[in-house]
Parts: sequence; C-alpha cells; structure tokens
Amino acid sequence: MDDLSEREQAILFEWTRSVLDAAVYAGLIVPPWRPTEHVYSLLHGYFGLGFTPEEGAEALFARRH
Repeated sequence: MDDLSEREQAILFEWTRSVLDAAVYAGLIVPPWRPTEHVYSLLHGYFGLGFTPEEGAEALFARRH
C-alpha cells in the first residue's frame, strides 16, 4: 500500500470495512474475524480492479464450486 496516497489509503480502508460488513451481512463470516496480510493483499487487488464491496466479499469468502 506504499504506492497509495493518504487519501487513497483512507478510501481503501473504508472500502475494506464495507467488504467485511457485506461479508457479515451475507453470513459469510462471523465476528470477531481478523484479516491476515494475505487477505489485505487480496482486497487491495479487488479494490484496484473496481470491485464493489459486495463483489469483494463474494470473491473472498463465498463458497467455491
């Protein structure tokens, strides 16, 4: 995240919170849940691809085929 400005980091932080909120709302995770560095890295990538928080939650936590 060193490549992001402070403003971009703040936006990414809020987006990440929204992803986790969406995951809880969808029943994909149960609090308390703590993301790892790997999860943060994945979320950073999803954010860069323009995913919505709901799409990020689905991509990260949803059951696979």
